[in-house]
Amino acid sequence: MYPQRPPEQQIDRYTGPYERWIFSPELGRPFAFPAISEGNSGFFTALMEGSEELPSHPDLVTRKPPLWNPLSRTRAVTPFAFHDASGAITRSDTDLARLLSVAGPQTAATDIEPRFRVNFPVSPQAWTPTYRTAKSMKDWAAPGTAPKAIIAVIDDGIPFAHRAFLDAQGRSRMSHVWLQSGRARSEAAVPFGRELMNTEIDALRANCGDDEDLIYRTAGAIDSSLPELGLNIRRQATHGAHIAGMCAGNDTRLSSHPLGDDIQIIAVQLPNTIAWDTSGFGKEMYMLSALHYVFDRARAIAAQYATDPGTPEELPLIVNFSYGWSASRHDGQSEMELAIQELLSERQTLQPASAIVMPTGNNFDTDMHGQITANDMAKGAYTFGWKLPPDDHTSSYLEIWLPEGMNPADYTVSVRPPAGHTLSAGGSIPISADASLAGGGGDPRRFSELETGNETIGQLSADKHRGSCWRVLLAMIPTVFTRGCSRRTPAGLWKITLHRNGGAVLEEDQQINIWVQRDDDPAALNTRGRQSKLVDLACNAQNPEAPWRQYSDTLGFIRGYGCTNGVASSPAVTRVAGYVASTARPSQYSGSSGVTRDTCGTSRFWGAPTTLIAVADESRMLSGTLSIGVRSGSGTRLAGTSGAAPAASRCMVINAAAGRPLFSRMEGPLPFPTREREGATPTMLLKHQARAGHNTVQPVGKSRTRPSAP
Repeated sequence: MYPQRPPEQQIDRYTGPYERWIFSPELGRPFAFPAISEGNSGFFTALMEGSEELPSHPDLVTRKPPLWNPLSRTRAVTPFAFHDASGAITRSDTDLARLLSVAGPQTAATDIEPRFRVNFPVSPQAWTPTYRTAKSMKDWAAPGTAPKAIIAVIDDGIPFAHRAFLDAQGRSRMSHVWLQSGRARSEAAVPFGRELMNTEIDALRANCGDDEDLIYRTAGAIDSSLPELGLNIRRQATHGAHIAGMCAGNDTRLSSHPLGDDIQIIAVQLPNTIAWDTSGFGKEMYMLSALHYVFDRARAIAAQYATDPGTPEELPLIVNFSYGWSASRHDGQSEMELAIQELLSERQTLQPASAIVMPTGNNFDTDMHGQITANDMAKGAYTFGWKLPPDDHTSSYLEIWLPEGMNPADYTVSVRPPAGHTLSAGGSIPISADASLAGGGGDPRRFSELETGNETIGQLSADKHRGSCWRVLLAMIPTVFTRGCSRRTPAGLWKITLHRNGGAVLEEDQQINIWVQRDDDPAALNTRGRQSKLVDLACNAQNPEAPWRQYSDTLGFIRGYGCTNGVASSPAVTRVAGYVASTARPSQYSGSSGVTRDTCGTSRFWGAPTTLIAVADESRMLSGTLSIGVRSGSGTRLAGTSGAAPAASRCMVINAAAGRPLFSRMEGPLPFPTREREGATPTMLLKHQARAGHNTVQPVGKSRTRPSAP
């Protein structure tokens, strides 16, 4: 049971639902990322919204990462890191609330009240003792060929010493590398982690010879004493190796599209535990810092060739960011999406050939997205199911998003546990603000705990996200006894009902969207998570069409249309879906932009559109695409739109270096299946466009031809 504490000590006085859940020992903290659950770090990352002025406190040491801002614009979201010099901020949400009770002043640039969002901690060993914000290029040497474009990779486990990243003279094309969770040097131009430049990488290769393990150990890229870094790069294959190779490596597996020596590489290796928490929470500061770093170092490279280094002409830059999560607003208005749009649109004013490429995600067929329409709410309520699997060792999360600007007065959400179980407290929440939490910072919000046998198993919350869009979040602890705790969530079918109670009706162009956060086990992290799913209680047959038909004319509650990357909805982002090379059909899992149907039966798009589609699978029997492994000479195969996006990035940077438009030679959409053209309806055609976008990326790898309709 959540104890009553003085208001000034409650984390809900300043924070949102995820922070409250993750940092509260009575709620989800025992099941969170180990550095949080074990409470052994006084170093944290965070985002500052509504102000660029960082908090001031006698015990607080704050620092910003390298920030790209040549136009001197006010930032809507500022990443920063902080440290409690007193050593008290190690155990509870009370410590965080005390330390972050001082907010910056209101600014005229935004109507969002200044507040903090605490993210994942930083390992004390990764915290730079002396952080010098003035960057130095003393460890950088001009490449033999002047760069015409830059490709950047933000990922995990990046094998920066791989020979695929060498130029014709055997020198590294890896210009800058930031290992965000690496052991810090005594002095550096990054606030945490370790930065390497091309001369250091070349020296490591010269001194260590062909022993790449020795290179990575010497460089600080392997360290078993740092869990966030660990031994990930010792594996045969990593996600980052495949992505970096597909984006920027020259290898026989990628011989159809060789990269010239005039393309330099910047890489940021995220902590390998960045996917540990299943909520999507806590990763934004690392991600946003990575983007700022890439933009900043790309400008530093350009300055080496400029007549006036203070005002260099930005080089074309393609950033591949094969990452994301499933829930969130999906309208470009989340904190991370606003920051991405802000950065990218500003850089495009200086250099139009700038792009951030992201995958659409892999959840199309996982029953993780549902949509409630005006027709569904005609009787005043709608009930759907949420199936929590047994033996799930991680927290599970479900978000309900109301239309932006909708007033949910008189709306409530209720939750019923599986048959044979009852709640002793909680289970219902009005979608409205709790007046007792007013004035504590953050969005209008309220919280309720779900209890069984007087033990807290979940949190039900409602918050008006960024003051514009109401969200209901249901967070549940694992369905198995774990971490030495005596509480667990009953596995099975939970029923969730949205009640209108006489409140405003949905307009025909409005929908209520539900997303489940990804909860399966990321490779090698051993989270032992199992994916929860939505259940349509009104329909057992999800696909009544013939098995050979990819598209139907129906749109039920559960739909893959709209189940796309929750952090890739910024208008300027390039979103890449995946297709099967042998069939020229979208991969079954490939995320899609939204398709909905109004009360008159007319179908239309909603949300961020798919931009491109690229090969994600060789065939139905041979999933994935080929790229390099961690060691030079090795190969790996990766399935997913994360593997399709870097193929697009590779083609785009080749075009940029050649002075061509970024989408050159990507003419035309993926053909609509020939066998399905007869009887195709407007809805079916819309579905295909939602999945495939308007342009098809040339297959990258050994020589291939453009796909034709099956």
